Amino acid sequence: MEHLGSPDQPVGPLPELVWLRKIIVERALTRGDYVLSGGVHSDYYIDKFRLFSDPNVLRRIARLFTPVIAEINPDLIAGTELGGVVIATAVSQLANLPMIAVRKQPKGYGAFADEYVEGPFRSGDRALLLEDVVTNGRDLLAAAARLEELGLHVTPCAVISRGLAPVRALIQFSLPRGASPEN
Repeated sequence: MEHLGSPDQPVGPLPELVWLRKIIVERALTRGDYVLSGGVHSDYYIDKFRLFSDPNVLRRIARLFTPVIAEINPDLIAGTELGGVVIATAVSQLANLPMIAVRKQPKGYGAFADEYVEGPFRSGDRALLLEDVVTNGRDLLAAAARLEELGLHVTPCAVISRGLAPVRALIQFSLPRGASPEN
């Protein structure tokens, strides 16, 4: 398993990362034939809302970002629509930092129609951009590019990487086709 940062320095205490992998397997992993973002086929799916719906689990996952916050010292936390907003909200609350949301498409209505970003920010702000699960990283990298176009300095991170994206994550979770989660 790889973790955020260099391989010899995991993002959090190793027991927390072991717990995260265990809770993914116990609560969020389903087996079947699934089409993931970008059209990739997989024989397993991680339903992050089975994790995020439990406030104790969500809070514990949010705490795993503490070393990242200490490292980059962001001015705000950003989250990608939809699951990234959930984790960004929890991290924002724990870190006492403001939060913004990055939409996949502009909402097209209201006071800020045609804008991708919800919430206050300033050009030059350092943003920790969070995503829940990444497969190819396309949506996360597109959100980062949108924020950079607005003058923010962005560090994109995910809770879980399925191992196909060049994105830093708390945990890389990938199973070879047909492998059991215990491997």
